Amino acid sequence: MSVFAVAFTVYTLLIVAVGVYSARHARSGNEDFFLAGRSLGPWVAALSASASSESGWVTVGLVGWAFRSGISAYWIIPGCLAGFLFNWWVIAPRLRVRSEALGALTLPDFFAMSFRERRPVLRIMSVVVILVAMLLYVAAQFSAAGKSFEVSFTGVSYQGGVVIGAVIVLVYTVLGGFRAACWTDFVQALIMVGTLIVFPLYLLVAGGGYDAIARTMAGVDRGYLGFMPVLDDAGGVAALLGFLLGSGALGINLGYSGQPHVLVRFMALRDPRHARLGGVISAVWATFVYWGAVTVGLMARTMTESAATTDDIAWTSTLAAGLADGATDAGDTALVLAANNMLPGVMSGMVLAAVLAAICSTADSQLVVAASAAANDIYARIIARGGRLTHGLINRMVILGLGLGAVLLVIDERVEVYKYVLDYGWAILGASFGPQLILLLLWRRASYAGCVAGMATGFTIALLWKLLDLQQYLAHVQIYNLTIAFAAAMVVNVAVSLAWRPREATRLTRPAP
Repeated sequence: MSVFAVAFTVYTLLIVAVGVYSARHARSGNEDFFLAGRSLGPWVAALSASASSESGWVTVGLVGWAFRSGISAYWIIPGCLAGFLFNWWVIAPRLRVRSEALGALTLPDFFAMSFRERRPVLRIMSVVVILVAMLLYVAAQFSAAGKSFEVSFTGVSYQGGVVIGAVIVLVYTVLGGFRAACWTDFVQALIMVGTLIVFPLYLLVAGGGYDAIARTMAGVDRGYLGFMPVLDDAGGVAALLGFLLGSGALGINLGYSGQPHVLVRFMALRDPRHARLGGVISAVWATFVYWGAVTVGLMARTMTESAATTDDIAWTSTLAAGLADGATDAGDTALVLAANNMLPGVMSGMVLAAVLAAICSTADSQLVVAASAAANDIYARIIARGGRLTHGLINRMVILGLGLGAVLLVIDERVEVYKYVLDYGWAILGASFGPQLILLLLWRRASYAGCVAGMATGFTIALLWKLLDLQQYLAHVQIYNLTIAFAAAMVVNVAVSLAWRPREATRLTRPAP
């Protein structure tokens, strides 16, 4: 067995061991399985929440997107940090206080209990949104695993890589639930940030630094890979508007307040006062991770563009060919390919471990959230109402079922991870839950009818915008489906709440910190 394989195997065993060990500390009861007994400190909550939101979308998808888009990909940093800080400093403390006061264990629980729902309309809608979005989201993670394993191990196909990634995630998630997801995500977050600081710095030194990037990007496609979109044609201003509000810059931050696998960390905080420190930790972590992922993609593109005219021994012909094959997902495997060709075995094994860490840290959290939606919000609250609320078998069956469904969805089809995550999973969750949660926590006139109407609007527009390709009817501006769906859901919620307010949200007797 090669040094590379040994290093990766050691990492994998470590993660599974952490998950199994955390299961030994789990107590019986849904609050422990879904919220770890509301016992998370700021460091574990912040890093696990950050790792769960920044999945293979970063180490595979964002690297590939930077490879294709150029220096403008750095705009992702301020765009995402705005969402991070709003989530932690505005949403987290309020959600933590109110969820505990209501006894809510899940996001559907929180919506239903906030409005004292009599018929489970809002609860069922929330569960449907979660199951649809999480299936697509987890499928993207497994596709990222398949691509990474395929280029890392001789003899492992894309399909085999999908299965390997799924098995690793499912083993410890089934055993330990939310507690296992948080503990393993904490470890994975440290591995991700370490790798995405050290390796990009190494690539910059080996590839000529930012001067080489600037020279190369300025000469590709009339400078369209520069820091901002080119504004010298009729559609330039429209392109700039679409760029700023799209999935490559500010538009992406609209999704943060609607991700259940992140919001559940806020509900699990030991003390709501930890939210401010958690926000700082998350923002610093995200800055390093985004910078590292984008820099790797840019260096990969820079060195690939120069491969045809130079004999750079650091950039082998095999690597250049792998990145310049013209595929729609060209660049997705840049991080792994670069590590395999430029680093010693043990170090390249750690890079693959970081890629898998990003994949696992999101997939495990999403599987637990989906399990909670089916077991707690459908079975315990509706089907077996009045019975016991501990349904470990159902939780685990849902995790296995959703995992299998995600595997089947991408086993025979490669997807562009960056687009697949943002256009489906991220957009559907962000538009369905984000406006509704913001209004419920911050606006006293938020109503039950407005929440139902807003959730239905956000889900429908986010999904149909992609399925019907409504973008084709716009001439120049590339509108991100999350941006338009989020705005529509917010407007509909406010309008309905103002027009019809028979049932307002339950209010606390004391304000959130």
